[in-house]
Amino acid sequence: MIKKIIISPINNIAAIVNQQKIQEIIVNHHTCQVKDIYIGTIQKIFTSINAAFVKLNYYDKSGFIHFNDIKHRRALKNQYNIYDAIAIRQKVLVQIVKEPTTSKGPRLTTNIHLTGKYLILMPFNNTICITHRIYDENERSFLRALGILIKPRQMGILFKESSLRVDEKTLINELKNLVRQWSYLQKTAIQNQAPFTLYQDNNIVKKIIRDYYDKDISSIIIDSDYALRYLCEQVKKNNQHSPAIKNIIKLYNSDICILEKFNINKTILGALCSKITLECGVYLFIESYEALTIIDVNSGSFNRSGNAQNTLLKTNCLAASEIAYQLKIRNINGIIIVDFIDMKAYKDKVQLLEHFCQVLKLDNAKPEIIQLSELGLVELTRRRRGQSLLELFTRTQNNNKVPENTNISAPNASSIFFKTNFSKTLRLKNINSTKPDTNDYSINLIPLEHSYIMPLNLYYSAMGEST
Repeated sequence: MIKKIIISPINNIAAIVNQQKIQEIIVNHHTCQVKDIYIGTIQKIFTSINAAFVKLNYYDKSGFIHFNDIKHRRALKNQYNIYDAIAIRQKVLVQIVKEPTTSKGPRLTTNIHLTGKYLILMPFNNTICITHRIYDENERSFLRALGILIKPRQMGILFKESSLRVDEKTLINELKNLVRQWSYLQKTAIQNQAPFTLYQDNNIVKKIIRDYYDKDISSIIIDSDYALRYLCEQVKKNNQHSPAIKNIIKLYNSDICILEKFNINKTILGALCSKITLECGVYLFIESYEALTIIDVNSGSFNRSGNAQNTLLKTNCLAASEIAYQLKIRNINGIIIVDFIDMKAYKDKVQLLEHFCQVLKLDNAKPEIIQLSELGLVELTRRRRGQSLLELFTRTQNNNKVPENTNISAPNASSIFFKTNFSKTLRLKNINSTKPDTNDYSINLIPLEHSYIMPLNLYYSAMGEST
């Protein structure tokens, strides 16, 4: 099995490639990602839902925190009202557990977790946890005994699956680094006023090595010399430095963009289209909304069997395999409803569901099939793991709102790299003017080679001309 990781720190994009096919795309967007830590202030409290909104910074949406996500609530005896736990304008230390959507802010918790390659430090949990993915009882006993010896006082640790058969020296060193990081965060939190960003998980190289690198990786290709050195440092830090590792890490030196060379651009563009046509003629329609995705299967020109019943079954099985891939590559989450082609035989329906379950097992987000309804609709859910590709695009556009009558060219698909094309002249409405028919003025834009999506006043000089 040939499994590669392609990393482009310049574009903040990485891809997992398996058997020459991209299986997953990781985009680093620097805004409200899972594991980010903030000093926030309580902005509003809603007793009707027992939750509050927390101001994290001055320009993004406020975060949402429920009473159950406030860690010290357990110290409150027989108290179930959020007013008993927090107050307006109170300073709180929070961490993002669910990234924002196009209309909602991030979900927050006060139960801070610091994640490493092998361990997770839980400063507010006095416990020792071992992932359920470690099945060997001897290994679990060893990790539990080691945890009792090395666990910091009044803190908790969680052993990840990657800690399996790792020597204790490496685990102890990583725990020391996490404790040192927590000490630094505490000091920084005391010295700064809210709202303030304490920690951002925005280093894509570190994220890839921590969350995606394993022994099955045959090569890591990176397009930055500086990032290559940092990658080697991270590998050495995790005690994975060996002659075999040196042969795995490679620097990409070609003049062709690494995203074009490995078809990452093409995959992103295809994942943003609502219609997917397979080579056999079957095609799918995928429409995503905030928390609901609808997938429709059509047979198209597929006709390989003289038996209509077998044709329907093969069509649905091919569509199920492609749907499982699209859910992973697009990072679609929430409730998903799939409308397969209707089959009358109960045996065929069971066979389709078994096949669908098998292909979904390859997804780390753990999709779960709920039921097959009477109308032939398959209902399933998929755990949210960051923002989907579609949300990343809409977020890029919504972060730079302009007045309604602004003439601006439509963004192209390269906005995944946080770029867009602007027209040379904008016609804006001067909302501050009280004079009738004289409330328009023109803005001349300085020509730029690349117009990155940032506040317009950083790039353009406005020359007000009364019209």
